[in-house]
Amino acid sequence: MEIEKKTIPALALPRRWEFLLAQAEKAKVDPAEIVERVEDAANRVDELLRRVRDGGGGVIEVFYGLSGSGKTTFLQTLGRFFDNVRISTFHKDRPLEELPSFILNDVIPHDGRNRIILIDRRDNPTASELDTVEETFGNLLNVFRDDGGSAVVLWPITKKESATKVAETAWLVGRDSMADENSRGQYRFKGVAKEKYWELADNTSRSLTGDGLEAYGLTKKDVGEILPHCETISDFFNRLTAIANSERDRTWSVLKARSIPHLWVALPGDDLKMVNATCDALTQGVQSKVDIDKIGELIDQAKDDIIYVAEWRERRGKLAHLLRAIDVRLFGIPPNVSVAAVRAFGEKSLKARLNQKATTIDIAKNAMKATRIYKAILKEAGVDAGTFAGSRKIATETAEEFLRIQAVASKDDKPLNKALAKLIEACLADDAPQLRVTSEKKSIPGSGLKPDIQIEITPGEYICIEPTWRTSGAGFAGVSVKPQNTLSESHIKKYLLEKATQYVKGFGF
Repeated sequence: MEIEKKTIPALALPRRWEFLLAQAEKAKVDPAEIVERVEDAANRVDELLRRVRDGGGGVIEVFYGLSGSGKTTFLQTLGRFFDNVRISTFHKDRPLEELPSFILNDVIPHDGRNRIILIDRRDNPTASELDTVEETFGNLLNVFRDDGGSAVVLWPITKKESATKVAETAWLVGRDSMADENSRGQYRFKGVAKEKYWELADNTSRSLTGDGLEAYGLTKKDVGEILPHCETISDFFNRLTAIANSERDRTWSVLKARSIPHLWVALPGDDLKMVNATCDALTQGVQSKVDIDKIGELIDQAKDDIIYVAEWRERRGKLAHLLRAIDVRLFGIPPNVSVAAVRAFGEKSLKARLNQKATTIDIAKNAMKATRIYKAILKEAGVDAGTFAGSRKIATETAEEFLRIQAVASKDDKPLNKALAKLIEACLADDAPQLRVTSEKKSIPGSGLKPDIQIEITPGEYICIEPTWRTSGAGFAGVSVKPQNTLSESHIKKYLLEKATQYVKGFGF
């Protein structure tokens, strides 16, 4: 089995600006929103902008800092921290000698914004580039004296000797007409303060993957152990990734020796609006993965006399990682789908409760195939199912029919689960006949757990669907229900945690 395709994702914190760009594009987020403001560096840029704005001309400054300190990332996202600024990049594919002409040609008449020119991907200038610096700066001095030469030029450099040579050359060529007299053309970039490393890494992970560091088995204790050994944010990201991969390997060693579960809780209910609201509140992203922070709130706020809460408190730092390891998700089941399952596949005693006691199998299958959970099953099996289009409006009569069959759930929900399983099986016979569906009959190897609905998607890998049949608390003539909304977020949150506890213990974590 290829671990990359399973339920435990690998942590991939981008250590360089180029990696951040690539991952942000894939996640469809703005990389500038992830970057942390470096206060000292931002103040320094502000001073240089003020000098050019108030005194005219231009200025060049080397941003010297260790590799991995975040120089390029900070400079490439300056637009987030400054108003009325236009940033242009002098790319590596252009000879350094073209910098003066680039600045002149970059002018936009009557633009009114302050200009910053970034010298890109020359963090380690070559010997030949260093040899051309004096001549280039001589021409640059003339540009700074030109009407179109008003700009702040920033050059990030990693090597101390190169940074010193470039800055000294700037001062030698033009003194305060080229460089700031206080810094003599060189600023020491230190990056984000160490006490912000965890927060920055966690925010980066959440922005790019939807999950914080805890989902990868990392805790604040890990930070205390590795932080003293990190000189840069890149060092920190590297060490976090190594710890996360070790934790991932340990968890994987348990799963691969037993089985690989996907714990999916299904929520059939009578009120589709409430079903959707609860699912939206307790999940994140289009894959309906459970919102770990919401489940964590329950553990942090509940009383210790609740057994499963007390058990989780002992391993609170591993909650997120374990919930992701067993792939806990929550899916709403519209009442028309539940009713159709009973009409097409339910036992006689269950059908007898309905006003309309039968429907065609095709009608039932069409209802199921339109659900988010069915499309997720197909996706997990590698079958293209298209996108989820949303649920249609449910008639009052359908909601009332659901309440008629849901009345048996508190005593025995097996007939309901079997009907739902048979409907899923009938649909998969069309779209993924290689998948096997069983209902409350077979234990998952290595766990002793018997899911209400079990689908083996690859040898040793199972989607475990656990339905919980709920109502809004609204009854109607002829059918009375407890006046309690068991579809509420608080009720389902408890059920999710209870069920997750069973699976975590069942797999020996």
